[in-house]
Amino acid sequence: MIGSTIIGVVGILLILLIVYDAIRTTLSVSSSGGPLTNRLVSGMWFVLLAIHQRRKSHSMLSSVGPWMTMTLLLTWFLVAWLGWFFLFCSSPQAVVLSSSNAAAGLVERAYYTGYTLTTLGYGDFVAGNDSWRLPPILAAANGFFLFTISITYILNIITNVIEKRQTSLTISALGENPQQILDSTNDSGKYATLLSQLQPLQQSISTLGQQHLAYPILHYYHSETSSKALSLAIAKLYQAIAIAYFASSRLDTASREQLLIARKTIEQFLDTLGGNFIHPSRHTPDIPVLIEYAELPGFEKSSTEIQNYLASLPYQKILLAYVHKDGWQWQEVWHSEEGQSTNTRS
Repeated sequence: MIGSTIIGVVGILLILLIVYDAIRTTLSVSSSGGPLTNRLVSGMWFVLLAIHQRRKSHSMLSSVGPWMTMTLLLTWFLVAWLGWFFLFCSSPQAVVLSSSNAAAGLVERAYYTGYTLTTLGYGDFVAGNDSWRLPPILAAANGFFLFTISITYILNIITNVIEKRQTSLTISALGENPQQILDSTNDSGKYATLLSQLQPLQQSISTLGQQHLAYPILHYYHSETSSKALSLAIAKLYQAIAIAYFASSRLDTASREQLLIARKTIEQFLDTLGGNFIHPSRHTPDIPVLIEYAELPGFEKSSTEIQNYLASLPYQKILLAYVHKDGWQWQEVWHSEEGQSTNTRS
């Protein structure tokens, strides 16, 4: 193995792959992450989500995000280690014992690669000739880059997860299902309270969309409780906005325009997810019977008309896929944690 040019070429390719993947994942704000990152995190989530669907365990899914992040960072370091190890194995003179100039063995080269990447630099092994003095410097720079960018990445992820859950809790505070949101913000059909809450929420949702684009691993930070689940909160708010826009006869033109803007903000957020995280469901989600909704003050549309309107909205299929991909069920959009729910359609 030592002295093989092919091994050296493979090592260089692995180094380039890991540098490209780390830069694409952490520094690109308009992509869905690097090729290695995408395959690793989506594969892990696919397996664990399948387990969750057989045996419901939101506590298991809630622990996936942190472990997935650490697994990703460890993978970066291990692949970089392997790449530099292969490169240092491509020539007998790449690594020698400092005291005798004897060529190092495989274990010694792995050891040399590790302490060079971690910038420890013990000095018991050195480059055998001048042509191999630059690669250890590049390896140390590569290791320093990976460690620095990993710490920055973790801090940004933590901040964004907190913002994600704060937005979910803000929406959940309005109501635990669309009916509660509409009932608590009705204002005799004018929805002044809802409109005042939508203004800061629009900015938060837009920011979250860009954060999910910049840090795709955010998709896999699952909340154990439904009140902190962004997918459910977004779906509930979308239904409430759509119903108020369609069914209330007491909204003035400015209020309708504001509701429409809020709905488009959510749809833009879903477009961001749809391009990188989810694919629209093939089926339109079931809309429950909305008798209680039709009885709200200011509503002049029947339960069937509201039901048909919601079913006609194209973004419902993306919402359905988003809820399922996040480990929840569509019925939980219409249910409250206390078990109250809208009657389901027979």
